[in-house]
Amino acid sequence: MPDLIVDGEALRTSIDSLSRVRDELGNQMSGRDENHDIFGQRDLNRAMRDFAGDWKIHRQKIKDDVSKLHDKLVEMSETWDEADGEMAKSISTETV
Repeated sequence: MPDLIVDGEALRTSIDSLSRVRDELGNQMSGRDENHDIFGQRDLNRAMRDFAGDWKIHRQKIKDDVSKLHDKLVEMSETWDEADGEMAKSISTETV
């Protein structure tokens, strides 16, 4: 059994999924005051406003981390495709 199994299609699917997550995090524009007073109770309104402010900060960090992971997967996929091509070329050259 091989020590390493790489599924190129799974890598590409993961890259596409991370792109969508990154884009969604970047396009989300909920502001702190967007839902002002819809919750009725004052403490709940305050809690939701605080959450919205904190979420904006944390959303950017998550987006940055997702972007880094996306870039690493793209690099890994490209490297794998190159290595796979070289191995296939090597095998076909040896058998001819």
